[in-house]
Amino acid sequence: MYTLPILRLKGVVGQIVPDATLESVHEIPSTHITRLYALNISGSRQLLLSLQPSLAVRLLRNEQGLMLCEANLIHFLSKTPGSAAIKPPPEEDKLDSSFLSSLIPTMLKHSSNTKEMGYPYTIFEQVPGSSLSSQSIYLTVSERRHVDNQIGTLVRDLALIKSPTGTFGPVIKVCGDSFAQGASSGAGAGGAGTWSLAFDALAESILRDGEDMSVLLPYEVIRRQFTRLSWRLKAVTIPRLTLPDAGDDAVVLVERRLEEGPLSPEDSVRVTGLRHWSRSVFGDPLMSSCFENPSEGFSAGWKGDSNEDLIEDPEGASTRMLLYRCYRAVVDIVIEYYRPRNESSRFEMDARKRLTGILTELETVDLDGGQTPKRMRTESMAAADMTMVKKLKIEGGKE
Repeated sequence: MYTLPILRLKGVVGQIVPDATLESVHEIPSTHITRLYALNISGSRQLLLSLQPSLAVRLLRNEQGLMLCEANLIHFLSKTPGSAAIKPPPEEDKLDSSFLSSLIPTMLKHSSNTKEMGYPYTIFEQVPGSSLSSQSIYLTVSERRHVDNQIGTLVRDLALIKSPTGTFGPVIKVCGDSFAQGASSGAGAGGAGTWSLAFDALAESILRDGEDMSVLLPYEVIRRQFTRLSWRLKAVTIPRLTLPDAGDDAVVLVERRLEEGPLSPEDSVRVTGLRHWSRSVFGDPLMSSCFENPSEGFSAGWKGDSNEDLIEDPEGASTRMLLYRCYRAVVDIVIEYYRPRNESSRFEMDARKRLTGILTELETVDLDGGQTPKRMRTESMAAADMTMVKKLKIEGGKE
């Protein structure tokens, strides 16, 4: 357990809102690794404190700079006046979507050092609403469709934003760190020249995380498939902004109006923001999990009123999505070894089943991207693999 340094926090709040005082603090339950606290200050105003995980929490390689990535993305999207730390996008790429603009949280302060609070932190204006996962059971079919439509619009609005440097990869690598001392425009900017290289770096990172923890996975098979089909990724030439988990129910925030009398879905529920913005990447919009099993509402929101198709190489889209699904399955497996949850074994086994199915499907994709009837792995082989994995876990005393 981590105890907040309340006196220091009061001082920080006093600097941000000079005329207000901190009255109370309570933690907000979240499935995300960062710790979230609601700060109630005088005047019925509420702020949100996002604190980096404690040193006791094991982080994956790509999670080491999540808070910094989030802060830089919010800075980039909101174009904080008076700062030139991040090169602004070209005039034609400027953010002009009123919907996305309304969802960007107001960031009051970000600190990457540990002097004030013991850990890096960010303070935002509190966003109204609660997670979609806590509200979904109360939504009618039409309300849920309206929420999905807004998620589709959000994902499209994000995809309309292109990398300011023309390179691919996580925002912090592409844009540089705007909060670094002495940072100037483009400071530390990097990124990969192709989406194939950027995705390979992401995939290799999680595979090495798994190897570090001796997680039993078919590493050679996964790497072979990523290498064999990487040419499909090279067809993505425009680095568009995507949040891979933007459609997750635990990430999306919604607000419902509970009033007497009938209300239209548009009036009764609305998306107010996201619980976090930290996993942002400039790359292929299809990397978002929203596209795996898109609902009718999401598809309508994604299409929007424009006929512009933001997906490059539609012919190879299905193959690319298989690679992204494989990546997500590996992440879901490995993360259970880094941060086991209640019923961790069940979550892991579900992810392993998905991975086995995806690898079986990938084997049917030939070098031209077409499907062949030949399957290199039979269902009985897959079942044998699952039995072996479960036996090893039991013997290892994890269950």
